[in-house]
Amino acid sequence: MKKRFISVLSGMVVGAVMFGGSVAYASGILANLSNSQVFVDGRGVQLTAYNINGNNYVMLRDIGKAVDFNVYWSAEDGSVRIESDKPYTGIAPVKAETSEPASQPEVTTPADDVDAMKQDIVDRTNALRREKGVAALRVNDKLMQAAQVRADEMAAHTVYSHTRPNGGKFNGVTDCPYMAENIHRIADWVLSDQTLAERAVADWSTSAAHSKTMVNPKLSAIGVGLARGVNDNGDPCWYCVQLFLYDGYAITRVDSPASK
Repeated sequence: MKKRFISVLSGMVVGAVMFGGSVAYASGILANLSNSQVFVDGRGVQLTAYNINGNNYVMLRDIGKAVDFNVYWSAEDGSVRIESDKPYTGIAPVKAETSEPASQPEVTTPADDVDAMKQDIVDRTNALRREKGVAALRVNDKLMQAAQVRADEMAAHTVYSHTRPNGGKFNGVTDCPYMAENIHRIADWVLSDQTLAERAVADWSTSAAHSKTMVNPKLSAIGVGLARGVNDNGDPCWYCVQLFLYDGYAITRVDSPASK
């Protein structure tokens, strides 16, 4: 029965992985809650589903829970794995050890690597501007600080919004309100074959609103912030922020990360 159910919902499963892991804020994708019913062995189950372009999308984990097969993220090869003959736990099975297992170190990203990823985002953004015949953005130290504050406060409170955790506007992070902002939240499992900078700039580029901001000729400076956190499903992810400053304006003060 599990295999038949998985086959019936295969189209929903693929969409669930995409929708649950990486969605650019205000990306132009219209998602409505779906009222379609799902039955398992004749029993109705409650699954949160979304209708996008006429197709129903649900979370793969929710299907695993409903049918009781295991779904988990494998850090070994960056894959999502399904065990149709195992009950749902949401975690990878523990491998048998012939000796006392070594403790797993916390996954961290060296500061140099984060700085390199920020610069990669800047470079890719300026490459888009060159394609449009627009002058390159200069990196502004105060804007870099402000973008990092925005990334840190979103990651700390699992808040994915242009509104700050304290309810203030994003441009209140500095003493200069003449700014624009792009944000993104990208789950680790989405990055199996792309770098963070590749995925972030590519997703922003496919969104009309975000792309328009990146190539706006009235903007002259950029700052980038990156922070580790989790998304609403508890998946490890990156919070990515681009802050832009309008030409002719300056920043003298940067706020601290806001709290709820």
